[in-house]
Amino acid sequence: MSYVLRHADTGEIAACLQKNHYDLHYYGIRQWESEEEALEHKKRFLEQIGHDDDHRWLVLRLDEARVKLGNVKLKNDPSRRLIMHPEGALEADRR
Repeated sequence: MSYVLRHADTGEIAACLQKNHYDLHYYGIRQWESEEEALEHKKRFLEQIGHDDDHRWLVLRLDEARVKLGNVKLKNDPSRRLIMHPEGALEADRR
């Protein structure tokens, strides 16, 4: 399982430019291995990607298949954002 950040009001899942294990850059969901790690890095990470409302972002447990689906929907495009609706559906749109 992975832990991600989800905005309480909009449902946006936090994403950013990252490097994969092949040292290639990609745009995708930022994930952590534990809830504690996500909480520890939350404020600084959100500031780095331009959010100053860290109190509105919740740590959410998300399985690997859902993370992969979300990354596919983002299409490696930083102009897109991923929304998780209350019922769990994932949708990407343009900022």
